[in-house]
Amino acid sequence: MKVLVIRSSFQSDGFVNSEYAELFGLLKKECNAEITILGEESGWSWLITSIQSIDFVMVATGGVENLFKKIWSTGMLKTTTLIADGRNNSLAAALEILSFLSENGFEGRIIHGSNEEIARNVKEAYQETYNQLKDIWRPASLRGTRIGLFGKPSDWLIASGVDHDYLREYYGIQTVFIDLERLIDDINEVDAAEAEVVAKELEQRTKSVKEPSHADIIEAAKTYLAIKKICKDERLNAMTIRCFDIVRACNTTSCIALAMLNDEGIVAGCEGDMQTLMTMILAKKLCNETAFMANPSQLTDKTTMLAHCTVPLSMCDSTTVRSHFESGLGVAIQGDMPLTDYTIVKWGGRRLDKMFVTEAKAIKNEYSNHFCRTQITFDINLKPYLLNHTIGNHHVIIKGRHAAEIRKFMRENGIDSI
Repeated sequence: MKVLVIRSSFQSDGFVNSEYAELFGLLKKECNAEITILGEESGWSWLITSIQSIDFVMVATGGVENLFKKIWSTGMLKTTTLIADGRNNSLAAALEILSFLSENGFEGRIIHGSNEEIARNVKEAYQETYNQLKDIWRPASLRGTRIGLFGKPSDWLIASGVDHDYLREYYGIQTVFIDLERLIDDINEVDAAEAEVVAKELEQRTKSVKEPSHADIIEAAKTYLAIKKICKDERLNAMTIRCFDIVRACNTTSCIALAMLNDEGIVAGCEGDMQTLMTMILAKKLCNETAFMANPSQLTDKTTMLAHCTVPLSMCDSTTVRSHFESGLGVAIQGDMPLTDYTIVKWGGRRLDKMFVTEAKAIKNEYSNHFCRTQITFDINLKPYLLNHTIGNHHVIIKGRHAAEIRKFMRENGIDSI
């Protein structure tokens, strides 16, 4: 549970921590609460990735009405339940905020009373909300999944995170945070002979090798072996990685590692994009298909092209070993995917409450140096969706027509169709 405590600029975080030490202690003990204090002058960078996971807003002082309005105006704060014990004009401010919510068509409430009453009522309100959602969500096949998040999401993914507490509470999915320094150390410790075997197997499986040298392929193989070892040690079913940090630290890429892991049944995504990784996990669990995570890259009124460097080899008729598109380093895959039927899907929102899905036929694999290595074009116009209503950047490509079963999953689990 996450509680956002808002205060006026006339008070400090230290004052709030001291004033409400007993209440904070009860909330942490009784509700396992994570408490964040925010003032008007505080930094706002955390809002982009954290605000949608807030369960309660505690009004700690008066004079915070405009601060609340500023937070609310982002459109990301979902909670309408306030906490105010009355000290420091907090109840007066909470009442004003409640009126603001009502005028804007939202039904809110205030939890008020002694410290013990507040802690008890917060716990009951939290449990009531989660029990209601548990009656809706029934993704039993996802329960027990362990996701490894190797480093933080890439800095440019400002709208692709998830509420990890939500994943645990509702889906039974555990996120395991892996320090990239651990991975880098493991890469440096990989046996060169073992990496040589993997490199030769890759070279034998592919049609040709262009930019990378054999030494480059060995380094990429070390990354694959190190990630695979951590997945085994941590009992991971899926993983995603802040991949560009590996490029800088090790002068190689994780593209081939992700491609090979997906082929081996460990769902693997890049850039730390958790929403897209969850889409790939759904493809595996619901459709029994390996998935390709890609960027929409070129749109016309008749076609949509998606591209990325991490296509699973099993999804291709043939492959070419290439360097990574953006950096020109390491190893990536240029794959020729079958010109057949596919499903394009994205499961998104911090609490995975929306989804886009459609079916299309692949019509060409033409290659351009202006895009990521694997490029596949479909006979569908996705401009109206992507340019106006898109759920993030990355989308997932699944071989075959699976829209019906995905839409059934959406109906059964209360997910909004975009």
